[in-house]
Amino acid sequence: MSTTTTRSPAAQASARTAPGLLKQTLRLARTEFTLFVRYKTALMYLVLPLVLFLPLMSTPSVEVLGEFTNRDLTFAAALVSIGLMLGIGHASNVFAARRESLVLKRLRVSGVPQLAIFGGMTLVVVLFTLALAVLILGAIVALSGTMPADPVLLMVAVLLSAVAMTLVGLLITPLVRNAESAQMFSVVPMMALLLTGGVFFPLDLLPDPVRTVVQFLPVAPASEMAQAGYSGYDVFGGYEGAEALGTAALWANALPSIGVMLAWIVILSLLVRRYFKWDPRQP
Repeated sequence: MSTTTTRSPAAQASARTAPGLLKQTLRLARTEFTLFVRYKTALMYLVLPLVLFLPLMSTPSVEVLGEFTNRDLTFAAALVSIGLMLGIGHASNVFAARRESLVLKRLRVSGVPQLAIFGGMTLVVVLFTLALAVLILGAIVALSGTMPADPVLLMVAVLLSAVAMTLVGLLITPLVRNAESAQMFSVVPMMALLLTGGVFFPLDLLPDPVRTVVQFLPVAPASEMAQAGYSGYDVFGGYEGAEALGTAALWANALPSIGVMLAWIVILSLLVRRYFKWDPRQP
């Protein structure tokens, strides 16, 4: 005679396979996407880079590298500012608000991994950054009539900048008390990185010691990668004496900049993991 064993609901729940990290990250990314579209402040950060391009269009245009002008190179460098503004502004604002409303604490208590929570936000920032960069790049090409020499290198620069700047935004949240203070505080690193990233003016104008320092910050390397990808010239040592290179040589010369960006992503990830606050009452 056979007997039927009935398991308790708790045992049945524990028997189920929990969603994997990738699946949880994609689910959160989908939720982040929906909230981004509905969140007016997020749309403001999406429009800010467009406002930045308006004064750049009025700058004098002088040929510096073959047929490429200083305005072309400035536009290319400014593409990394999309991820800078969106990553720092949106991530810090949203996570500060969620921490204040205890949403983040509930997520952690429910067992959602940190990597999935941060990864969902990062994926959305990268997605909107790349989409806006493609639209702006299309407008630049339409106005200048010049196609990027290496669009893949250009987009890699935009992507790495978006990831690094999202981590900077997450790192801001332990320093602020609420979403309003996050909006104000985020302007400080945002403007500092823009001014030292070769967006408003070429890095060639900086004194050599200062230029050496800013090239190890997480914006200037991405800006130079974007300029190299757009022009096809080796601008990593400055405009003066820059030569047009093939794809392989251009990527080889970009490796130090890629290494700096990846190093920053690792460092910022460790800092976020160590210092991020999930509870507003956490000291």
